Amino acid sequence: MQKIEYAKSFQKDLRKWRKSGLSMKPFEEFVHTIKNVWPPPAKYEAHLLSGEHEGIWDIHLRQNWIILLRLKDGTIYLLRMGTHAELGL
Repeated sequence: MQKIEYAKSFQKDLRKWRKSGLSMKPFEEFVHTIKNVWPPPAKYEAHLLSGEHEGIWDIHLRQNWIILLRLKDGTIYLLRMGTHAELGL
């Protein structure tokens, strides 16, 4: 089972999405999945970024709702969550 850490910026993004009224079910399912399975299933379109974001995974919860995370020493660090535009991607 993977350990999960939440960056402060991610916690802020999470509060914003909760307030938006959109269902958090895709996020909750994803967290449950990655605790037990790495890499995530294909439906999440997980891929590593390059350039200034090298080593960071881009995970799609929905078409334009993504999570940025880093995997290091058996711990998954959730860094940011939002749309591509909000995250500057």
